[in-house]
Amino acid sequence: MTEVDIAVLGGYGAVGAAALQSVAERRPGMTVRIGGRNEAQAQALLDKLGIEGEARQADLDDGRSLAEFCRGARLVLNCAGPSYQVLDRVAWAATAAGAAYVDPGGDEPVFDALHRPGTFAGTAVLTAGMQPGLTGLLPRHLARSMSEPRTLTAYVGTMDRLTPAGAADYLLSLGGSYGEAQAAIRNGIRVERELEPRSDIELPYAGRRLDAYPYLSFEAEALAHNLGLAEVDWFNVFEGGAHMMACLSRLQGAMRGESDLAAAADELTRAAALDLFGKEPFQLMLFEVTGSHHGAPATRSLALRGHDTYALTGLISALAALDVLDGQIGPGIHFASDVLEAGSVLEALRALPAVTTLELLQQPVLGPLRLEEGEL
Repeated sequence: MTEVDIAVLGGYGAVGAAALQSVAERRPGMTVRIGGRNEAQAQALLDKLGIEGEARQADLDDGRSLAEFCRGARLVLNCAGPSYQVLDRVAWAATAAGAAYVDPGGDEPVFDALHRPGTFAGTAVLTAGMQPGLTGLLPRHLARSMSEPRTLTAYVGTMDRLTPAGAADYLLSLGGSYGEAQAAIRNGIRVERELEPRSDIELPYAGRRLDAYPYLSFEAEALAHNLGLAEVDWFNVFEGGAHMMACLSRLQGAMRGESDLAAAADELTRAAALDLFGKEPFQLMLFEVTGSHHGAPATRSLALRGHDTYALTGLISALAALDVLDGQIGPGIHFASDVLEAGSVLEALRALPAVTTLELLQQPVLGPLRLEEGEL
């Protein structure tokens, strides 16, 4: 078995390919192993990138195959999904092989599983992706630029193609394992049904009218706790999305893991493609933090707009992997937003062709939103 720097499971998928591209651009001398069920596709990507390494067939449902894939790697980057089904399986295989572990997903279920007492002694970085991950890192960076941050308002949205694994993760996340719809933070405490959906609103940098759905994720709630924020209002934003919304209303069983997830994910992928037809993909992140800085009222804002979810996720995964290999992130189980260096991430985002806007402002970016009457 050849020794390699990074072994990427699911490496020829949308996220894996983007991550490998980012690694190749930054460290062309690194050796990689690209794995998945289709070795030919892995080899084709390796040839396209022009970096040293090997392609291997790997099946994450086969313990022996997974162990062989991880053996000899300094770090395993898991881009196979859906992460809510894979959970900690690849992480344990990586640590058993003596490799560090990076996952664009993972979230709290994997974090909790790896914290079983006295068992995990390696390095793992979870949620090293766009959302969660970048959506935690950026507002944290804003809040830490003032001495007393108090409130966070966020509007985060994406309209992009869905992969089957991404669709499955999205369905399972809505089943309650990732956060709570309509909740908000008030006086540092989660309050249920505090916010209502908002329809047909104008947001800066959007260039179109959008719908906003309040959703307090575990990531947003952790931000409030770690930064001592008194209030958090977090909205996921969408453009139209009639086919997806109708589809989601029929897939409650799949959200709870009670029906055929693969079939439901395929249906949702088709619905997302219909909603995207004739429209340009977009990612939009608007964060506004208010509070005070050394006694004076202060506001910090950030606006990011892009056009490729997978390029953003792949970049964050690659940066996390390189930081681990460089010794910038030590042993332990970490969320990427807690350990990535914000300045380096912002610099990388500015250089990413998929990012069209990135602005940090010392003034409000949201202002009074002009809301149309009616609720969604």
